[in-house]
Amino acid sequence: MPEAMNDLPLAKVKKLMALWDAGAIPREHEHEVHPDLPRDSRERYLYFTLAPALNFQRQSPALWRAALATWEDPETNYVFFPELVVAAPYEKLRSDLRKHKLSLQENKHTAIWHRLCTTLHRDWHSDPRLLLKTHHYDVPSVIPYLREHKVDFPYLNGGKMANYWLYILHHYTDIPLQNKEQLSIIPDTHVQQCSVHLGLVPAGASPEEVAAAWFTLLQNTGIAPITLHPILWNWSRNNFQPEV
Repeated sequence: MPEAMNDLPLAKVKKLMALWDAGAIPREHEHEVHPDLPRDSRERYLYFTLAPALNFQRQSPALWRAALATWEDPETNYVFFPELVVAAPYEKLRSDLRKHKLSLQENKHTAIWHRLCTTLHRDWHSDPRLLLKTHHYDVPSVIPYLREHKVDFPYLNGGKMANYWLYILHHYTDIPLQNKEQLSIIPDTHVQQCSVHLGLVPAGASPEEVAAAWFTLLQNTGIAPITLHPILWNWSRNNFQPEV
């Protein structure tokens, strides 16, 4: 994209960031509800690793409410511990994931959860922190690893979710994430609508085209695309008000 075409969208983005910092864009409360655990704990990393893997084709706030209810229930809390999941009967896992509606697609969601727990237990001592440390907490190292081992990391290996997972960890844990600027924006419906409204992409652009356009726009600006996600998400839900 020629520089002249970048100027107007980039100016609007910077104005949006200023409005966000000033509290001028109404924002919903964070919907990633979670237990009160130390930011550096294995349990917190597991919570924010396993729950996102089921965050597709559903309302995100409902997913996180279900995850918290599952965690707080002594009968279902074990599902967040890979060493306990792999030792549990599969049908019990299926039932317990459904108890608080953490799992909605009974077979698919159970299979995803069980596979991730099996991988973490078998290869990483049931601790996602070890996986991240091995890859030096580096975005360009972690994401290709997930893609190369996509069978072992169902859904987390996808372009959207791999970025979302690392962003969530960056936001909610003590991960010393490296090269954060290489995290793609999550091109969900709200981000796509904002991208069109800002004149960054034409109507009908694919999610991949939207993500690529944000990388191009923000290159050498010091702004990580992923950090704009909450701003755009809330701005879209407020019908693009205030206007920029």
